[in-house]
Parts: sequence; C-alpha cells; structure tokens
Amino acid sequence: MKMTFKTILIGGLAVFFAVVATAVFAPTLTWNPEQTTIAHEYTADQMAGRELFYSNGCNYCHTQYVREEDTAMGAVSNGGNYVFDSPMILGSERTGPDLSYVGRKRSEEWEIQHLKSPRDVSPLSIMPNFNFLSDDQLKSIASYLFALGDRVAQERMIRPPDVYEGVLNPQDYPIVQPSSSGDPQGWSMWEADNLQNGKETYVKYCLTCHGCSGNGLGSYGGTLIVTPANFKQEPFKSMPDEEWMWHVSEGIPGTVMPTWKLSLSEEERWNVVRYIQRIYAQPVMHDPDEGDPSGAYANLTNPLPASTEILDEGKQIFTRECLVCHGDAGTGHGPYRDIIQPGPPDFSDGSYGTLDNPVYTDSDYFWRISEGVPWTAMPAWKIHYDEEARWKLVHYVRGLFTQTEKIPEMADPGNEVAQIYYDQRMPETASYDRGQTIFVEQCAHCHGLAGDGQGWDGLYLNPVPANFHDMLGSSLTPADEGTYFAKLTFGIHNSAMPSWGEWLPERDRWDTIKYVTDSFMMGKPVTESVYNNGAISSEFLLASSDVYLSEGHTIIAENGPPLYAQYCATCHGDTGAGDGPGNQDNASEGPAPFPQDMSEAYIYWRTWDGVPDSLMYPFKWLLNDQQVWEITTYMTQTLLAGGQ
Repeated sequence: MKMTFKTILIGGLAVFFAVVATAVFAPTLTWNPEQTTIAHEYTADQMAGRELFYSNGCNYCHTQYVREEDTAMGAVSNGGNYVFDSPMILGSERTGPDLSYVGRKRSEEWEIQHLKSPRDVSPLSIMPNFNFLSDDQLKSIASYLFALGDRVAQERMIRPPDVYEGVLNPQDYPIVQPSSSGDPQGWSMWEADNLQNGKETYVKYCLTCHGCSGNGLGSYGGTLIVTPANFKQEPFKSMPDEEWMWHVSEGIPGTVMPTWKLSLSEEERWNVVRYIQRIYAQPVMHDPDEGDPSGAYANLTNPLPASTEILDEGKQIFTRECLVCHGDAGTGHGPYRDIIQPGPPDFSDGSYGTLDNPVYTDSDYFWRISEGVPWTAMPAWKIHYDEEARWKLVHYVRGLFTQTEKIPEMADPGNEVAQIYYDQRMPETASYDRGQTIFVEQCAHCHGLAGDGQGWDGLYLNPVPANFHDMLGSSLTPADEGTYFAKLTFGIHNSAMPSWGEWLPERDRWDTIKYVTDSFMMGKPVTESVYNNGAISSEFLLASSDVYLSEGHTIIAENGPPLYAQYCATCHGDTGAGDGPGNQDNASEGPAPFPQDMSEAYIYWRTWDGVPDSLMYPFKWLLNDQQVWEITTYMTQTLLAGGQ
C-alpha cells in the first residue's frame, strides 16, 4: 500500500483510538471489583466535600491509597475500596499524610479547625489556610474526610501486612510432670522452651535500648528522639503474635528500631518474642528453681584478688547495669524493681550466710551473673562483659552487700581522681528543689530522710552511710565543692556509696550537693505560715478518701502506722509534735507540731507535693497514691484524733 498522507492520518487515528480504547474504555467496562466495607455511597454533603477536596488541589499533597511497600499506613488498598469513586482521587504526592484511613480518627470539628488554620493544631505544617471557604464548604470537606477508610476510631496499632497477617508462634510449650525426686527443674524447662536463647538474643541486641526490665529505659534509649517501646504497658501487653513478629522483623518506621530479619533467623526472632512476652509483657510469677552451678560453672573460685581497685571497678559496673533493679544498697529496691516478676533478691536478708559461714560460693554468684536466672529478667551478662569484669562484680556483691567476703584493707590510694574534678565549682544554676527530688529518690533510703545516716536500706551496710549531721557548723569552701563533686562522682572507696558519675548527669550531681549542703550544713529554718489557716492548693481542694474508695481503690488501714514510722516519724516524731530523732544535731530546724484541725485534703497535698524550700519532701517521688492515702488516713483517724 502506498503511504499517502491520507493513509498515514487514518492509520495514526486508528492506532490512537485503539490505545484509548485499550487503556481507558476497556478497563472501565471490565473493571468490576467486589465491594469492600471501605467503600460506601456518599451522602450529598460528603459528595460536595469530595468535589471541594479535588477542586482545591488537596490531592496534590495527600494520597488515598496504600501500596504493598508502604509500612505503618494501614492495609494495602484494594480496588473494591473505590467502587463509588468516579473519578478516583488517588493523589499524586505524599507531601502530607496519606488519608486512606483518616475517617473517625479525628472529629469533624478538628478537621474544620485544621482547614481554617493548620498551624494552630500542627505547628510545623506547610499546608495552606483554607479559611476562604465558607462554613458550609468546610463542613462538607470535614464530612467527606470523616467518612474515609475503615472508619474505626480507636485503632491502637496499624495492622501488619499480608506476609505477617495471622502468624502464630510455632513453638509449643511442652507438657511436663513435676519432679517426684525434688530435683530442680528451673533450668531444664527454661531451656526446653527456648527462653534462654531468647534471653541471650535480647541481651545481645535489645537490652541497651529496651532495658533489662523491658520498660524502654535502657542505657542507650535515653539518647534517642523516639523512646523505645515499654513492653510493660499497652498495646504490648495484649499485642498478638503477628504484630510482634512484624515489628521485630521489619523495624519501626521513624525510629532506629532495626530490621532484624536481615540478621536474625526466624527461629531467633520467635525466641526473642517469646522471651519478651513471658518476662515483660505477660509475666507470670515463677520460682526460678535453678539448683546449683554445674558444668563449666561448678567449683569455681574467684581468680582476682580482692582490692580497693577491684571493688571500685565492680561498683562502676553495678551502678551502671544493676542498680536499676537491685538498688544501690543491694536490697532489691531499684527504681524498676516493681515492674518485673519475680523481683530481684534482697542481699541484706541474711540468706546468703555470714563472713565465717557463707551459703553461696563464688561459683553461685559468677554463674548467675553470667547466665542470668531462669524464669526471671536477670540478664545473661556474659553477653556484654568478659570474665574479669564479672568476677569484679562477684567481689563487689559479696564484699559490700551479702558481706560474705572480707573487705580488703585500703592502702593509701593517693589522689587517683583527676584534679579536674576537685577544681569544679558549684554552678549558680544548681537547684535546691531539684536536688531534693534526687535526694528523696536516690539517697534518702541510705542516708535517711533527715540526713542522719539512718535510712531504711542502709542500716545493714558496712561501712554505714554518712551522717550529714556531722557537717553541722561547717562552712562551705570552694575546695569543699570540688571534693564533694569528686566523691559523688566516683563514690567512696571500700563502701557501697555508688559511683554516681555512672548514673547521674553533672547537673543532677550539683543539684544534690546543693540540697545536702543547704539543708545539713547551713540549715533550712522552718517555713513560716506553711499552714496558712488550712488554705489548700486548688489541685487538691477536692481530694477525698471517700472518692478514692468509691472509684474502686483500696486503703489498708494497717499500712498507715508503719508507713508513717518509716517516712514521717524521723522528723515529725511519733505523735506529730515535731520532735523526731532526725532533728537532733540537724542544721535545719525541726518541723512545727501538727495543727490539730488539718483536713485530709491538706495532709494529702503536703505529703504528695511537699513544702517548697524546706525539708518536707514531695513524697510523690517515693510513694504511690494509695500509700499517701494510708498515711493520710492514719493521721486523720488516729494521730490527730488522739487515738494512739
């Protein structure tokens, strides 16, 4: 055929229309996906909002589809989601968030306010203002957005993609018979359930961020913008296997949580999921039932000599890694001990024997430090510390806490602390109130609330905690400031005084020094007019034990007297006369006698919030609300009522 202009024109038009028919009309005629519950017919108001959304260019920045490779955006979009959309508003860029599942996640009023002035509700938003639209138009757009997606208001977590949908941990717990001979079964069952493998994987890869108690406060976690997950709270307590496996495998977008499927096998990932679930998210109290050291751990003796230097190095490790659960006094009262089951042991309880008759050998300590303890959160520290470091910990725990090993004689250590620490001076920004909070949380349990060395955890320690009343009448020289800073940073040789430089930032150490020196060296007079005729902070005016009880809480009257004796009597005295033993030789004046007409709301307020610029602590940092109510009830119903 001769290629004339007419032939070329007709052929070109034929090809064009064939392409159009194939690419446009044929899909339209043949596309008939099954409707999903996402799709719905639009009301007149929603349709008007849809047209306004499209005509104002909202789809330039906001998409309405989720692809297979998208994570944490919702379920992958399905053709059946769009059966009532003509044309589809899929959008072109994700300058703003995808809106596929925005329906019901925010109120229509919020959407209207956001359209009018985006930066009022999202300060970093680059979305333009749409306040030129009428109220009816804004309401229509909000109505359209409110009806998008699955329209579920309280979705806690984005559902996992199909590859993880519905997966369950394939590992079953074996059914076993209790031992008829009484042989320990803790380790055998723990290892049979792959929980030791899970623990070691957790310690190696997860512990520094999520912490040894699983609360997301690991030693590295505080350096991150997004705090690591706290497995002790929702949604993790009830999160299904599929979501655990998804997050462990793929990581969390927007965080440094790694994609562990790249370096851990599927079995290793299931093992660590099981460990986290059983020990942190869904714990059941167990008897460790670990028995005695065996194999390579049997009959070991500490190869390191006990020396001041060894004890200091063990202390540094203990302060850095163990304090959070075991507490700096070794009594098991660490800040995170209440969130793990079973809790850490109390090294002061006498069960470890004596210096002349120890119950546990070096092997016992080294074994537990190295491998952890079955059915507990005790980490396997062999993952992070070599043998020498673990033996140093054995010396420290035995010498200072269980006291089943003699503390070495201390030769003159010289001035081994860098002079720069002694040259430091207290900054003007040091805060008495911040220091008081740190003291009541970290120091009072050894040094006593009155600073007299009579804290409830420190009485068994040898050497005993310092009595700050010995500072009475001293003057604070510049050299003292540097000395106190060095002591607080590195601890006291051959004692349980922690090396707080391993735990507290410099500002916190200076704040603590400010509190101690102002309170126990220079003294704080009784704050005048504290009672002020019973005037109460508005936050506490309506506080009521009756309301507390009506909300399903409990106040155990029997707990009131011992709580008062432990936390109040040292200053206020047994009868509330302000003549407690902690006031003797104290640079700060003792408290005034209790006014007899104090209301329970006033007592609760002052116990909870303390008295600013005084030795009356805000006990909210040490006690929970029930304990404060138990003290309050004891005072109102017994102490102030004359019913002792």
